[in-house]
Amino acid sequence: MIIDTIKYFKPFNQLLDNLPSVMRVNIIVSIVFIVFIVIFISLIIYLRYFKNSRNNKKEKQRLLLEEFLNSYLFDEDFDAEKEILNFKKQHVISNLQKKIASREILLYNSNLKGETSEMLRNLFCKWELDEFSKNQLLSSKWYLKSRAIFSLSEMLIEVDLNLIIPLLNHPKDEVRQQAQLYFIKTAKAEPLNYLTQLKRPLTLWEEIFVEDALKNEYHGEIPDFSKWLYSNDGFTIFAIRMIARFNQYENIPKLLPLLNHASISIRCAVLNTLAKLEYFSILPIVKNMFDDSEYELKMTILEVVEHFEDTDLLHDLKTKITIEDWNLNLKFYTIAQKLLPDEKENLYLTFKKEKAVVI
Repeated sequence: MIIDTIKYFKPFNQLLDNLPSVMRVNIIVSIVFIVFIVIFISLIIYLRYFKNSRNNKKEKQRLLLEEFLNSYLFDEDFDAEKEILNFKKQHVISNLQKKIASREILLYNSNLKGETSEMLRNLFCKWELDEFSKNQLLSSKWYLKSRAIFSLSEMLIEVDLNLIIPLLNHPKDEVRQQAQLYFIKTAKAEPLNYLTQLKRPLTLWEEIFVEDALKNEYHGEIPDFSKWLYSNDGFTIFAIRMIARFNQYENIPKLLPLLNHASISIRCAVLNTLAKLEYFSILPIVKNMFDDSEYELKMTILEVVEHFEDTDLLHDLKTKITIEDWNLNLKFYTIAQKLLPDEKENLYLTFKKEKAVVI
């Protein structure tokens, strides 16, 4: 298009006709590049101006909100009903203003509890930010969904669960985590019933996230994790770990049958949990298990013995480890040096002899 424009500019076109073809091409190409550079620089300047203008609007809105929220929460002479309506009509209109208002309310809410938190929730609803967040749940952009669920869960806003349940299996981790948090935070009881809706086991990160939410965000009775012990393997391991983390000693009898489970991972998880629950009766069981156990289970058994600091059992297990099982021997000597500091020199000499045989 630029070249065509040049061609129709007659004086310039006549000048080009009097020049060699190589020079004509160079001049035209140079002009095209100059035009593109001008457009590019203009675009950068515009975007910079737009960004600065937007940031100024955001900062102005933030300061207005800060002043309003301080008066709303802490000024006894503040006419709340009237000022809430006036502020909404003037400053909570556009999507940008609603986003900033939501963020500021959430920021205040994270630092305030009790009656003030309820006042913020009331303000959130009166400014119809709850409806704004619900509409964002329908967005095709994952980050808007994630932000919307977070806002709704922080404000304890009830939503049609048919909008949240599909997000439990969303491709993005952030959306899945916020959906789980919503169920935990808004639950009056049985905060983990949503697990039946999951199509895949929880990741280790999600397990940590759920544990933290149960401890810090949920205010009801902690669920009995034994109900998931005999579901699919992924949730079984999750339940086993949670039994240890929430000290559910009453579930020890329900864990013991899982020591015969077909999955090595489940058997290892059970042993680790029983050790954390200080179930000393596991020691004679692991002694008998050691002979016929797989490598991974044997390593876990050694860790259990280390946990209970049973040096006699440790020596008994050493007699069951062949010299060729070098990793198990290395694990034994690592534990033995820790539990038997007085025998370090002898242990080291024995270790060197066995290592020489293997090499």
